[in-house]
Amino acid sequence: MKKITIVCLAVLIGLSSAGLCQAAEGEILLTFEGAAVDALTLEEFLSLPQMTVKLTRTNSRGKTTTGHYTGVHWKVLAEAIGVQGARSVQAIASDGFEQVYPLEVLEAEDSVFALYKDGQPITEEEGNGKVWFCASEAYTANFWTKFIVKIVIR
Repeated sequence: MKKITIVCLAVLIGLSSAGLCQAAEGEILLTFEGAAVDALTLEEFLSLPQMTVKLTRTNSRGKTTTGHYTGVHWKVLAEAIGVQGARSVQAIASDGFEQVYPLEVLEAEDSVFALYKDGQPITEEEGNGKVWFCASEAYTANFWTKFIVKIVIR
């Protein structure tokens, strides 16, 4: 009897988890203003060519961290959302923070709109944006933005 209960419980948990994963795939990850596409889901973002870069940054408190960040380069994202002739991009975070980036920062070889750090989701807190813009090491940590939910093309 215990085996049947354990098997039934395992099946129920598996089905529940599958439903949660399915819901996450349809979740809107980013919205856009000034692009041909209004939004990208998590699944659409993950279907784009991904890149992994090793970056070290020192935050405003002097803490230095190094990690392998995986996500999408601006040129790939711009093509996917139908952006041509942008002069700059404004990233808006779920906490209201806003940062405007010139193209030279976005197009740096190792700048990335990342979902993962060291193979793990970079942000898991409910209600926060899941994308971080991780600027090339050629730029300071001031060029990083966490929890991005919207990108405005200028």
